[in-house]
Amino acid sequence: MTSVEPYLGNDQLHIGDGKGFVIFNTAYTILHTPKHIFILSDILHVPQILKKIIIKLLPFVHRENCVFFEIHFSVFYVNNLMTKKVLLSG
Repeated sequence: MTSVEPYLGNDQLHIGDGKGFVIFNTAYTILHTPKHIFILSDILHVPQILKKIIIKLLPFVHRENCVFFEIHFSVFYVNNLMTKKVLLSG
């Protein structure tokens, strides 16, 4: 993550069972892939979450990229917002 800044708000990240976790930092980064460059902003750093995941209300829509993230149990997709074409999966 680049451009990390302390989170000064009082909000928490809540998961499915309602448990809240403290947000420590926010960040910005650029994700380079062989075919695309994705700008990720408003990344939340929540150390109590054990798995690395992209956290945002789903579907995540990023204005600079014109994409949305589709996250499932064992796979994620980055789709073009206009064409709905899958740009990246993992």
